[in-house]
Amino acid sequence: MKSVLALIPVTLLAAACASHAPADSQASAEANEQWQSLRAAYTTCAKDQADAGMSGRASAQDLAASALKACQPRLDAMRTAFREYLDAQMVSSHGRDGARQAADRVSRDTEAKTRNYLVRYVEQERYTARQ
Repeated sequence: MKSVLALIPVTLLAAACASHAPADSQASAEANEQWQSLRAAYTTCAKDQADAGMSGRASAQDLAASALKACQPRLDAMRTAFREYLDAQMVSSHGRDGARQAADRVSRDTEAKTRNYLVRYVEQERYTARQ
């Protein structure tokens, strides 16, 4: 009888956790989708800015830098959304510090990859236009 009574709280706890899991996983999936769509919007913004300055005489590197600077608020929004996504999954303050570092690293990587893409893109588009 004691073992049955001991199982009741465990069963109730398991049921309570199970009832919250889909909502939590749904929120997590939505947060994941949000930061990734913000990253895509940042890349699109940078490409659009580069396209707008394509006819100028700025070097490909300078044009890429200018485009990235114009889209900086979108990168900041992506960093914040990614940090919030990770923070929601972390329990400890140590985990939250790691989330902050990861968000900063993802932002730097996104910016660097976008910069490299833009430089190659501008060079290719200008080369094609001269043909």
